[in-house]
This record gives sequence, structure tokens and C-alpha cells, in this order.
Amino acid sequence: MGKRAKGEGSIFQRKSDGRWVGRISLGRDDKGRRIQKTVYGGTQGEVVDKIDNLKQQAKLNSKSVVSKDSVAAYLQNWLYDDVAVNRAGKTFEEYELASRLYIVPFIGAIKLNRLDAEALQKWQATLKRKSFSDNQRLRSIRTLRNALNKAVKLRKIPFNPCIALDKPRVERKEVIPLEREQCQTLFAECKSHRIGDIITLAAMTGLRKRELFALEWSAVNLSEGVLTVRKALEEIGGKITVKVPKTRTSRRVVTLEPIAINALASRMEKAVAEGFTPDEVPICFPDTLGGYLRGSNFDRNVWHPIRKSAGIPKTFKFHDLRHTQASLMLYAGVDLKVIQHRLGHASFATTANLYAHLMQDSQARATEKLSELMGQSRASEYIH
Repeated sequence: MGKRAKGEGSIFQRKSDGRWVGRISLGRDDKGRRIQKTVYGGTQGEVVDKIDNLKQQAKLNSKSVVSKDSVAAYLQNWLYDDVAVNRAGKTFEEYELASRLYIVPFIGAIKLNRLDAEALQKWQATLKRKSFSDNQRLRSIRTLRNALNKAVKLRKIPFNPCIALDKPRVERKEVIPLEREQCQTLFAECKSHRIGDIITLAAMTGLRKRELFALEWSAVNLSEGVLTVRKALEEIGGKITVKVPKTRTSRRVVTLEPIAINALASRMEKAVAEGFTPDEVPICFPDTLGGYLRGSNFDRNVWHPIRKSAGIPKTFKFHDLRHTQASLMLYAGVDLKVIQHRLGHASFATTANLYAHLMQDSQARATEKLSELMGQSRASEYIH
């Protein structure tokens, strides 16, 4: 029998006594813990039958517990019939997590058309009393609000009761970008690792991790000093897929300065030395077998060791290299609109909100340049 599909369970034969063993995950309990069952049999077919029976029983149990017109049932349909089809995999994963941990265990049994503002206020009070963080509560509200907006469009409910909820105030953590000397030290550490150049490229282009993981040599033109973002890697539940970025701003051409060009040229030399020529392995930064990188493996085996060797604090995440690129451009006097395009933000407001705290230094440098243009220092006219 070939490898069983996802959700079908795993079956293997024990070497110790020759008996067949089957294991299957049957979802999660009301506390969010995974429910796993193990069955045994003298033959492979016997174990297959037992697993199929477990799946059927779990399906019957779920139908008997969850009313078809409950909040839990609606969220299940919304997640799999709408979000999974029309939104990015990461969005589905976030909404599913919020539904499973923060919504269904508390208000899932309420009928959808009976869900009102008073019930939602009690729900949020319960989450706060049970020490859920402000960020978790905010995510729960956003998820339910989006789900109920769809319910309004489908005319399942007349209006969205989430509008009565006050959202928790969550302060955005201010990211401190790397200084020039830190960048230089980090880039030097990157050179000795087979794919360390990906870190240099991230800091000098602002590409997202998923964009870097999917980058192919066909999208790189070193002679003209540009690369084109055409694909992004998505890893959900251990499964890797390559997708075309959905927004027009994410599909973009990024110009490369000398440090980025050298990093890609260095990676090309290493790839050829490994036997990974562009014709055989089109990925710029593959794993040791020539396949796509996985986020957790990359963080553990590449990013954290290099970051630590360079003396970069543990609190500094790989994604923060995007902020470093933005700060370098702001320091160089680059317009925010250009930064928006380079980073692939969907809106100008996103860029402005993220980097407003860095704008003060840019304004100060702009004032200095204006004073130099007028032929005097800023304060000289007022000093007697």
C-alpha cells in the first residue's frame, strides 16, 4: 500500500512482533489539544478497517455535538468554504487557530442568529479573566468580525454584533534596525555559510522570507542589477506550495546595489561548486538536497547561528531585516513611496505607519540640506 494521504492516518508494521499499528489524528478537543488514537491488528487490512471506523465515529460525534445553525458550525463552513478557497494559506491558518482556541470553546454552541453584543462582551470578559493576552483577544475579535461580515453578506444575520466591541489596545513593538557596523559584521559572518548570502540579500532588498525561499535564478539579472519577485513560498501544516503573490504591489522589480549583487554572485559560485547549476536546481537558496527551504530548519541551522556569531541580539528576528532595509533607505533620503514599492506593501499607509518613528531623523537631515542649499546653517540667522 502506498503512502496514505493527509488525514488518512499512518500505518506501519512493528519489527519486534510483526503486528500492524495504525495512528490517526481526529482533530482537537475543547481545550485545543490534539486527539490521537492508536489501533493494532494482525494484518494491514484489519488496521485500515479500524482506522476507517474511528474516522466514521468521529464524524458522527462531531455532527451530534455541533448544531448546524451554531456559531461553531458556521465558522467551520466559513473557514473551509470561503477562507481556504479565497485567502492565503497563512490567513487560513491564523483564522483557524483563533476560531479553535479563542472563539468556539466559549461561544461556539450559541446559535448564529442569537449571537448578540451582550454575549460578545461576556465572551471578551471571560477571555480577559482567563488571562488571554490583549493580542490574542484582538485576533479573536478580528477573526469573528471577518466571519460575521460574510454572514451579513450571505443574509444569515441582519448586522454584525462585533461593531459593539471595544478592541484591546495593543502597542506595536518598535523594531530597532541594525546599525551600519552591525550590518557589516553580519554580512561578514554570512560569507562562510553555503546559503548565508540570503541574509545579506534580505537586508539589502527587504524581500520577505517566503519571497527569498522561492527566488529562482531566472528571476535574477546580475548584469542589469535587478531581480523580479514572481513567487512566494507557503508552508502550512508541513506542506510546501509555491504561489504567485496575489497583490500587484507584491509582484515587483527590485533594483540591486553592489552588496546585493555580490551576495547573489557569491551564492551562484557556491551553487555551482555544490553541483546545483541553475539548469538543474533553479532555486537560488535551496536546502542541501536542492529542494525548498523550510522556515523552522532555516531559523535553526542558518539564521540563529549566524546572528549569534555576529553578536546580534536574540530579540532581532529575520523579518526585522526588512525594517533595516527601510531604515537604510530613509537615512539615504529615499522617498516613502519608493520604499513602499521596494518592500511590496499593498498601501502607502502601511509603509507610513510602520516607519513613522524613523521619519524624524529624515526630516532633520532634510532641514540640514535645505539650510545648506540656502547657504547658511539653520540657526545662524537667529543668533546675535
